[in-house]
Amino acid sequence: METQDLTMFLIVKSEHGERVHGLLKREGWLDAEVETRHEENGSIGFPLTGSCPAETVADWLSSTASINAVMVLHEGKKRPSVDPHRRLRTAVQTWLDVNGLVMDAAAVTPQKWERLGDLALLSQQVVRSEAWNLVRHHDRAEALWKAMATALNVNALGVQAPIADDTFRSSQVEMLLGDSEVTFTDHGMTYTFDAAKVMFSSGNITERRRIGNLDMRDEVVVDAYAGVGYYTFPMLVHAGAAHVHACEINPASLAGLRAGGQANGILDKMTVHEGDNAVSLARLRGAADRCHLGLLPSSEAVWETCLLALKPTTGGTLHIHMNVEEERIDAWVDDTVKRFVKWCQHHQLGFTCKPLHVERVKWFAPRVRHVVLDLSLRP
Repeated sequence: METQDLTMFLIVKSEHGERVHGLLKREGWLDAEVETRHEENGSIGFPLTGSCPAETVADWLSSTASINAVMVLHEGKKRPSVDPHRRLRTAVQTWLDVNGLVMDAAAVTPQKWERLGDLALLSQQVVRSEAWNLVRHHDRAEALWKAMATALNVNALGVQAPIADDTFRSSQVEMLLGDSEVTFTDHGMTYTFDAAKVMFSSGNITERRRIGNLDMRDEVVVDAYAGVGYYTFPMLVHAGAAHVHACEINPASLAGLRAGGQANGILDKMTVHEGDNAVSLARLRGAADRCHLGLLPSSEAVWETCLLALKPTTGGTLHIHMNVEEERIDAWVDDTVKRFVKWCQHHQLGFTCKPLHVERVKWFAPRVRHVVLDLSLRP
């Protein structure tokens, strides 16, 4: 919302504009929240902050830079804030004032959100307050959702919830406004899915990019938990994989996986395996140069099957995701290597098992890290 307030402007000829702008900014006297004025006579007016010594600034400019200036009090047109947190607080406070609600705006203003295309998903922490429960059931709640969406430059708004404890690890988003179907571009790849049915973790962006930066040219890759293509797409689009066998059980994720594959022009390089990956991976025995195991908190259920999916003559690499307590990461790596050594011996694979890299992706919980172990298994 634009507001009008009286602001002191320093008026100079436009030919001095760049220099004066730099001087005022250096001194901390330029009010960045108010738009510059452009006068009909070609002069330019710079809005001054409250800390600027307005009564002497024109004399100061004349003595230090030999530039003539005049001081004029005008209505200042506020710029839209570049800070989304500030825009959101303003939107919430305005709605509370309009509806005569006396409460702390901070109690209903989320500090965190995730943006997926045209949808903003608010942190579930905000919904735990009594204040949120009050506004959630207010007769004019929709006006608040629209104001919050505008503040965040989106058209749809929802609240995140814990991932469902089901086979599909379904999303449980509560939509407040607009459509949950999203399409967006991330690192040159298009993702498209229903955010109310599918979980998407933007926090894993660094790991998706790391995987995309690996050299997978001419490789056949198995993605044991493909989802909507979180890692399938980077491996095909950026890492240069020749083909990816994408295993997925969730119907909503399968729809997003295929739609994204079509949007990225890589469907011909994907084989989508629907259903239980225990079945799919067994059928892929000996087919892969690399396997990606991207399930949290643990993908242990398919470790041995993914080992057997590697080509017996050349072996390959496993990328094993896991939630591990920080102080146990080194021990977990050692234990994991020992388990794979035993399996290699049991199946007479003749592979050498070597940890290549441990990536600490992010904190999953206090003292618990989401890590990825790159494990080499070669003859």
